[in-house]
Amino acid sequence: MILEMKVPSPGESISEVEIAQWLVKDGDYVKKDQTIAEVDSDKATLDLPAEESGVITLKANEGDAVDVGAVICLIDTSAKAPISNNKNQQKKLLKKQFKNNQSQLKLK
Repeated sequence: MILEMKVPSPGESISEVEIAQWLVKDGDYVKKDQTIAEVDSDKATLDLPAEESGVITLKANEGDAVDVGAVICLIDTSAKAPISNNKNQQKKLLKKQFKNNQSQLKLK
């Protein structure tokens, strides 16, 4: 499922915000409630949290002025979380150790 994230209203009488900074890159996997961007209004800088977990597609650039209610990114909520590098490194290490142990057994 693709979730459209829209610019929330930071307060009354504010109709537009500026994307100050994206804290994620296009194609990143984001977790629900993770801060993905900072947006500036006339009154304050606000953190924008991801509404769901998934792979993000950015629809606005840093410095863009976007209307409140406009879609600024999409989140593919059907995407699976990637396996962390630590787990991948651990698997590779275990395989290497296993192969080394097999080699030593054959030598005896």
